[in-house]
Amino acid sequence: MEWVQCEMCDKWRRLPPNLSAADLPDTDWYCAMNTWDKSTASCDANEIEDEGVDNVENATSMPGHEDESATAIDITEDDLDDGLERDRRGKIIRPRGIVSSGGAAKVLERDKWGKIIKTCRIAGCQYRTGYTSCMKSHKAAQHGIDVIWHSCDQVGCNFKAKEGNYLKKHRQFVHDIGVRWYHCDQDGCDYKAKEAGSIKAHKRNVHDIDVKWHRCDQYGCNYKAKEVGNLKRHRAGVHDIDVQWFKCDQDGCNFWSKEAGNIKQHKRRKHSS
Repeated sequence: MEWVQCEMCDKWRRLPPNLSAADLPDTDWYCAMNTWDKSTASCDANEIEDEGVDNVENATSMPGHEDESATAIDITEDDLDDGLERDRRGKIIRPRGIVSSGGAAKVLERDKWGKIIKTCRIAGCQYRTGYTSCMKSHKAAQHGIDVIWHSCDQVGCNFKAKEGNYLKKHRQFVHDIGVRWYHCDQDGCDYKAKEAGSIKAHKRNVHDIDVKWHRCDQYGCNYKAKEVGNLKRHRAGVHDIDVQWFKCDQDGCNFWSKEAGNIKQHKRRKHSS
């Protein structure tokens, strides 16, 4: 007998005899996908009596969806004096984070919040997270898997994004919809911005508040900047450190620059009709 665990509610559902966990799609599994037992096809449905954690020794988790609760395995009477913690029926209680797979136990890696860390299954991808929602966003953004496009509803605007937050920011910055303004709190200053981070940068650069100087580490160079981005540009432009070259994409043009903005200016001056 095999079992599958819901990614949302963590409840175990028993598979029918003619279905193996290996036959299920290699994606997150939810109770709503239970087509063989409608009574447990919802996260609101309780686990039936024999689906508790004391009976999942033969359970099979979907890859990357290991059981986070304590599990137990059958033992013989000869093992009762081995000093292991057991339940009232004599079964070994495994601590959270240990799961049985083919009779062998393995320790599950967890993040600092206790979430089981999962690795992206796309070949060559090393992305890891403890959150299913983050994994879904990663697969959509980086691999184009299960993408749900969020399109701007403003007339004439063709902007679309793979995440709702990007659309929200677009609407704020481009169309001034749902904007929350942040104001500088210094006397006599009327500066305002759409992001709190912009206020912090403004106060550093204009009012010298909470300034952290970033200094060039090259011998004999006394350059310092209030923003780490300015230091990076200085190191690239002056010392040729970590340079990323940008090339004009017009046919026959060999113009190169260390900054993308210079390419735009060059194209306007040299190639605009």
